[in-house]
Amino acid sequence: MSLAEFFVGGSGIAVAVLTLVQVVPVKINPWSCIARSIGKALNKDMMDKLESVQDDVKDLSNKHRNLEYRMDKDKADDCRTRILRFGDELRRGVEHSEEFFNQILDDISDYKRYCTEHPEYKNDKAVNAIAEIEKVYQRCMEKNSFL
Repeated sequence: MSLAEFFVGGSGIAVAVLTLVQVVPVKINPWSCIARSIGKALNKDMMDKLESVQDDVKDLSNKHRNLEYRMDKDKADDCRTRILRFGDELRRGVEHSEEFFNQILDDISDYKRYCTEHPEYKNDKAVNAIAEIEKVYQRCMEKNSFL
């Protein structure tokens, strides 16, 4: 049997095909493809609902983030209001207890932290009141003259 007769016969073609399959390993699985298509068709409604739920979750997440931002800003505004009121009371000569000073100092720390974390927030409104509070607090500490 010559080489030409070998290739002309069926066995030569089988060897050539097997060689190509081994050289080019392509995985073709028609059953998986058919099953996947049927699964997509059967689950289309569920996939659409899932996508809708995912959109709702993203929307709620954005609303939650905005609400947190607004609550933090309101808290900073409240701290600033208490700081300004306390500063005004000190300028009028109203005396305060050490506990009240400590509470206002906590407000000052929270306010400064918020201002540092949010540079877009206008924080120059309480600078003088904060300086006055810290100065009076230091003087009260030195003289032990709290209310």
